[in-house]
Amino acid sequence: MVSPSKALEVFIHLFHPWYFLLYSTFWLPGTIWYLINTMQLRTLFTPRRLQSAWFARFWGRIGSNIRENATPRVQPLIVQAHGVVLDIGPGNGEWLSCFDKEKIERIYGVEPNVECHGRLREKIAATGLQDIYVIVPVGVEDLEQWAKKEGKGNLGKGSVDSVVTVFCLCSVPQPKRMIKDLYGYLKEGGNWIVYEHVIQKENRFLVWYQAYVNVFWPHFVGGCSITRDTVRWLKEAGSWSKVGLKKPEDEPSYNMLPHIMGVLTK
Repeated sequence: MVSPSKALEVFIHLFHPWYFLLYSTFWLPGTIWYLINTMQLRTLFTPRRLQSAWFARFWGRIGSNIRENATPRVQPLIVQAHGVVLDIGPGNGEWLSCFDKEKIERIYGVEPNVECHGRLREKIAATGLQDIYVIVPVGVEDLEQWAKKEGKGNLGKGSVDSVVTVFCLCSVPQPKRMIKDLYGYLKEGGNWIVYEHVIQKENRFLVWYQAYVNVFWPHFVGGCSITRDTVRWLKEAGSWSKVGLKKPEDEPSYNMLPHIMGVLTK
């Protein structure tokens, strides 16, 4: 028989996504008011841009809390980044302090959401990365074209030592295509550092319930999806010499936002 405390714990995990969505809605009115006050009417009346502005303000508030909780898992991964690095979707720069500057030649922070760039620049300066961190204001699909335009000759297919994806593969528009593109940028022997939430596969009810939550989730969390089979797509991206991915040991099987973490080596 399930104890009351265990039943309560399971309920909290099942309810948590709805609490997160509710908390997100509190930031929409403030975002609209801010855009009106600053006369950013084009952003206000363009749904995708409004969503980006809303998410940037929301994430600016909760990002530090998420970083604090996840740092014991994420920092030992990011510290393995070296050489030329692609930092995908850095957002407001929550993870910049995890990089080991002694190992880094250049970091390209691929962040198309310009609403995040202000806070990202502040975090770059605060962490002393201003000499090696370059903000790339386009998506991965336009990265090569941007590099040619900006004269970044060292950035092309087969030129990157490390790729870092932390809480970003869940929100890109074409994840399978982007994963394959990023695999192409990696050198032989390069590493891909991963910390992402992924699809729930524990039992039929959880799979169904997560899919139901995901009907609403992307609209409130910047286009993020919680039902992506990211592990399979990473493994199928190309040939790996080592796949060191695992589920965090302290996560229960009924977590509605299960994570995967680790490093893949090309």
